[in-house]
Amino acid sequence: MRKAGLWTIVVVTMIIAIACGKQNQSGDGDELMERAYKSRDYSGLVRQADSLESIGQLSQAKAYYWRGYACDRQKKLRMAEFYWKTSLRAAADTKDYDTYAKTASRLANLLVVRGDYEGALKMAVPVAEKLEAVQCDTTSDYVNLLIYIGCSQAGIGKTGEATLDGFDRAYQKHLDNIQKNRDDASYKDAIAGLINMSVACNTTKHYQEALKWTGHFGELLSEYEQRPEAGKDYLDKQLARFHIYQAQAYEGLEKPEDANKAYEAFLTTQFSKTAEGRILANDYLVAAQRWDEAADNYRSLDAHLGNQQGGGYTIDNIKNLVLPKYQANLLAGRRDSALAVSRVICDSLPIAFGLADRLDAEEQAVVVKKVEELGESEAKASQQRYYLMFGFVALLFLAFLYVGFMRSRAGYRLKRSHENLKTAYEQLEEATSVKERGETEQRIATAIRRSIMPEEQAQHKLQTVFSQLEPGQMTGSDLCETQIHDDRLFFCIGNAVGDGVQNAVTMAMAGAQFRSLAALGMSPEKMMAAINTAMSQYEDRRLKLFVGELNLQTGQLVYCNAGLNIPLLMDTEVSQVPCETGKMVGEQADTLYTAQEMTLTRGQLFFLFTDGMTSAENATGKPFGEKALRGAALQAFKLDPAPEGFAGHMIKAVRSYTAGAQQKNDMTMLVVTI
Repeated sequence: MRKAGLWTIVVVTMIIAIACGKQNQSGDGDELMERAYKSRDYSGLVRQADSLESIGQLSQAKAYYWRGYACDRQKKLRMAEFYWKTSLRAAADTKDYDTYAKTASRLANLLVVRGDYEGALKMAVPVAEKLEAVQCDTTSDYVNLLIYIGCSQAGIGKTGEATLDGFDRAYQKHLDNIQKNRDDASYKDAIAGLINMSVACNTTKHYQEALKWTGHFGELLSEYEQRPEAGKDYLDKQLARFHIYQAQAYEGLEKPEDANKAYEAFLTTQFSKTAEGRILANDYLVAAQRWDEAADNYRSLDAHLGNQQGGGYTIDNIKNLVLPKYQANLLAGRRDSALAVSRVICDSLPIAFGLADRLDAEEQAVVVKKVEELGESEAKASQQRYYLMFGFVALLFLAFLYVGFMRSRAGYRLKRSHENLKTAYEQLEEATSVKERGETEQRIATAIRRSIMPEEQAQHKLQTVFSQLEPGQMTGSDLCETQIHDDRLFFCIGNAVGDGVQNAVTMAMAGAQFRSLAALGMSPEKMMAAINTAMSQYEDRRLKLFVGELNLQTGQLVYCNAGLNIPLLMDTEVSQVPCETGKMVGEQADTLYTAQEMTLTRGQLFFLFTDGMTSAENATGKPFGEKALRGAALQAFKLDPAPEGFAGHMIKAVRSYTAGAQQKNDMTMLVVTI
């Protein structure tokens, strides 16, 4: 029966493993993608993602993330958005929260840059809440997501009326990260975040908020400047940004003197003399209508465009940089320069529009193709899941039928044995005197006790289990059983409430039930419920029982207690195991037993014992008691933490207390370590 039950469990486990087998991906795929990413060959990056996904070394979520990243760098924004949205769904389905956060951060940035603030909020807020719920809210990707939420809030809100709580939460996360790590990367992440906040507030005309965040920006720069690894060029560039962002905010608040003072501070930096610095300065100069200076700075535009990723005269660059250059020259009265810029615009527009149309057509074709591929893939996966689920349900149904049949058969045999024993006992009662009956009962109970005691202790390469029974005058009242299946230790220990052969019969029935159920791998609460149902069929069958299952690899312990003494946990000190005590087995047929869980660590000792240990009496009739037992257990653990040695010291301590006085009840211990 045990072999058949184990076979059923193995087959069910194989079905589940097949259904979940593709969730574990090799780390080799991630390493290969990192190498391709560092090469900046974005077309090669897409090919690498396609190849690794096809052979199962890269998950769908990660493959689509990298495709989106490559397309974003190539300015194929429609494709990037499609890939990242697909990656987001796949990462959520597989609970890959690292990719989930990374993808959401990239997608939110794309939507914010495009000006789709409502779309960014609709996507980013639920993602942030999900990451917080699963406690994955400490990564830089999560913090960046909060910043983009703040940018979207700024973009949607009216000037001076927006509540930018995304910025506040992100800033606090950055401060926590700095406090925790105190490294260069933490400071630079925070500085980059404050740059985004300041730019977003100035761009959306939340100038008071811009002053707030540039103030924090300056505070952080001052703190970072004191670090020995702070780079001079890096500090100079960030300081230039700080001053120009302040100048923009003051100008927006109609404080021209403060704005000019900040701009003068900007001009003292080396970065202000670079092409990138001059173009940055124009954000303030245009707002201040200082057209001559702005026109002078725009002479560096060609050099600036050449340094940009994907630079050149694209539609975005014409709109955001070349047209403002034309306007600055025109308003500065430099008509010849304005005319020259207008010619550049006219010459560049056909090329820019042609490039945009070509990219649009390519993106449209790829998106349609990928949608079709996704549809086919999902259809196949759905069909496979259907077949697997059907097979699993069918096999599970057969397993339940088998378990029910074997339990019914075992119950019938136990009931028939009990009836035979009851008949023999009634005949014995009629034929013998009270003294003879007592002696005979002791012999029968002893025989039953010996028949249910395990011949050998359960052993495992990673743990030691030791049980010991010291018989009393009326032996057979205690039960201790252990079984090991697939690195799981199943055990039960208990004692019957009552005396005589009835105790032994009760424990024999409970032991047989436990062995059958443990062989089938049932959980402690189900085993306890099944034994309780069997015992409830008979009057006056009550027992205190503790049933548990220990994973010998991880130390996870699941257990149920029905009235037995609360076990002790031995480590540097002795403590009671967190344990609820339910009704005794047999009190009520429909009693529910709730399982509890804890984890044993290496070196800890789990000590279970029956009432006979605490009720052991000395010559004056005084019981050993719970307090003395705990003291003896602590001393025994110090003398020998091994289960067998510990049990020997405990028996020695009780025997020393009782000084040879005959005990009525059995004394049983079960000691477990991993």
